[in-house]
Amino acid sequence: MKSTVRNNILIKLNSLTRDEKKRQSELIQNQLQSVLKNESGSWAAYVNLKDEPEIRWNEVSSQIDWAFPKLENNEIEFRRAVQNFKKSSLGFSEPEDGEKIGLEQIKGIVVPALAYDLDGHRLGRGKGFYDRALAGFTGQKIGVCFNVSLCEELPREGHDIKCDQIVTENQIYQVNKPEGVRKWN
Repeated sequence: MKSTVRNNILIKLNSLTRDEKKRQSELIQNQLQSVLKNESGSWAAYVNLKDEPEIRWNEVSSQIDWAFPKLENNEIEFRRAVQNFKKSSLGFSEPEDGEKIGLEQIKGIVVPALAYDLDGHRLGRGKGFYDRALAGFTGQKIGVCFNVSLCEELPREGHDIKCDQIVTENQIYQVNKPEGVRKWN
């Protein structure tokens, strides 16, 4: 079921032109600026793949010390003060240098996904790296995706992580509201 949904989302994402992705990424970046305007400390982010929003993190907030994921022994760890990136064995850009930072030191994380649903569940690429890495994470989790990959409901399993907010180019969705209450900003 997840693979079928994943393929359908990828078709939608691949139908977006490069210019559309660039314009929508800028809108998402603006939304993130408003969400994170009062935040500081260490936060984790990502370096985008071609079908993910491209965010210029240094423009989102100068008060945040950004850390980025690196694959080590088939698990995600985060590095801050990164100067250089290289392609990982899975094809995404990861830190080549920087200082390792534990999740307990990270206040929040901006999590990419192929899709999110209205309950904050994410559909990743199927390897479970973020689900394992963030299983016990108590900080804020902000999901980002293009609006075309926002779904009413996604197939999920017990280990799938849930985000507190979802940011698209069109809206900021507050997930952690009382049961039965969903709110779009």
